[in-house]
Order: sequence, then C-alpha cells, then structure tokens
Amino acid sequence: MIRSSFTKLKPSLFFRQVRHAEVVNTPASIFFGGHHNNWDRINRIANEASRVKIDYDSKYAFKLKLAAEKRGLSSVNELKKDVLSRKTDSQPPPPPLPPLPPQQPNTKQVPSPSSPKVVSENQKTEMKYESSAPTLDKIVKLDLLAKESKESISKIWTQHYADKDGITAVIPVDAYAKMYQISQKYPLFILPMPRDTGLEFFFLQFQAHQCNITSLLEYKTKGEKARPFLTITHYPELADTKGIVLMRGEINDNPKKMISTANAQFLAFAVQQFYSTNNPTSVKLVETFNVSPEEFNYQDLIKEMENIIPLQ
Repeated sequence: MIRSSFTKLKPSLFFRQVRHAEVVNTPASIFFGGHHNNWDRINRIANEASRVKIDYDSKYAFKLKLAAEKRGLSSVNELKKDVLSRKTDSQPPPPPLPPLPPQQPNTKQVPSPSSPKVVSENQKTEMKYESSAPTLDKIVKLDLLAKESKESISKIWTQHYADKDGITAVIPVDAYAKMYQISQKYPLFILPMPRDTGLEFFFLQFQAHQCNITSLLEYKTKGEKARPFLTITHYPELADTKGIVLMRGEINDNPKKMISTANAQFLAFAVQQFYSTNNPTSVKLVETFNVSPEEFNYQDLIKEMENIIPLQ
C-alpha cells in the first residue's frame, strides 16, 4: 500500500550517507576516455569552436544603448561595468530544474522504449566504458522510498537537496526514455554557454545513465585527463513503478569549482533541450556532430541555442 506520509517524515530519513567523492572523483579516463581514434577530430573541433565568437556589442548595440540610457549611464562600457559591479557571489542558488513535460506523440520517430532501464545484452557488451554512477539504492533507502507516492518522492528528492550545492530534477519516464535513446546513439556534443567575456563551449559525453560535462578548453588541453566540471546522474530505478527518473547534478570541486550552480542549471537545461526533444533541428545537430562532424556548423548551433535560451 502506498503511503502519503511526506508531511510526517523528514526527507533525510530516506537517504544514506554518501560521500561527494564517491560520485565525482573517479579516474578521468573513465569519463572522457575511449576516443583515441577520434582525438584528431575532437582536437580540430576544439580549435574551430575556440574561434567562434559573437560580437554582442554589434548584435545588440541598440538594446544595449537603450539599457544604458535607462540606467542614466552615458555609454555601453559604463553599463557593462555597472552590471559587473552588481554581481555578487552571495546570490542564492536557483531552484531545482522543473520536470520536463510529457512528450507529445510523434509518428515519424522511432518509438522509444517503455522503460529507460531496458538495455539489451548486446548493448551492454558493446559499452567499452561502463558508467561510474552509483545506483539509487546506494544513495537512498530504496525499499522505504518505493512505498511513497510519486508526488511524495518528488518532494523528498528535491527538498533533501534544496540546501545542498548542485542541481536536481524529477523527469517523466517518457521524456527520459527519449533522452536515453538519443544519448546512447549520439553520446558526444558541445554546448555554448554565455560568460562575461563571450561564449564558452562545453564538451559533454553520455555513458549509460550519466552525463559528464567539461569545458572544451579543458578537454583540448588535457584530453582523457580532463576533469568533469559537472556530472549529471539519472536514476531510472523507479521508472517502471512510479513513472519518474530522478536526476542529480554534482559540481566538481576538486581542486576548485569551475562553474556556478546557475551555470550547472543552464547546462543541464540545454542538455534536455537537445537530447529530450521532438525538435528535428536540435536532434539533427546532435546527429551531425557525432556522425558527420566535418559538416557541423557552429553558427547553426548558436542560432538554435538562441531559439531555446537567449545567449546574452
């Protein structure tokens, strides 16, 4: 019998003691290894991406000028200085990622598996590098959590991590099934993220139910030894019984954090938009990057990103 006892039980009662290091501090070759034959291609991609720039001053000149005048400033440069001076490191972390809406039927696409846990034996044997992600039972008391309703589990999961660094989400099984299907076929991609000085590209790699993200500069410099800046782990153990997949994003702090919680949320949201979508343009970009990288166009990626999330 499913209980709705969330109001009587504390979320911490459902969780085990797990060290942060157990989640993210794994040999780097496990995260970004296995691409020896593709190193020249990836290195070229990194070099090309590093040359891609957006002249925001020209592109948004009129808007920037209006914004400066609205604040009583005489120039765009003064506006930039004013914006930077207002930024502080004490900003509260953003709320957990909202659940993705259930995917609409699309008869043109290959039907996704009924459960993201379903992986054929052939797929398992073909995985050269297995995921280093812990299973859900290593983090929570799964037998206890499984007795709760889907709604209670969502609250328990998000509230437990509410005051902790990192990001969380509860994803509908249909949305995650699509993400899993695409990620196993096309595990590599890059994402542009706005920084104070322009765009920075990030390189991601899916392995089973885990996605590791590092800066393209870090990967270009260190190759297999590149450390992940963000590790997103999906837990599909409750997919069959509850229809949800739990997600946790850990920000690597060894030796120091290279991205903020807001950055992590931006990257996780962008991953969802390219890997759990019915948008053929987004999926085609992911496919091209993996299958025909010589045809990959960075301006097309930037344009698509700006349609999803304004890069300014």
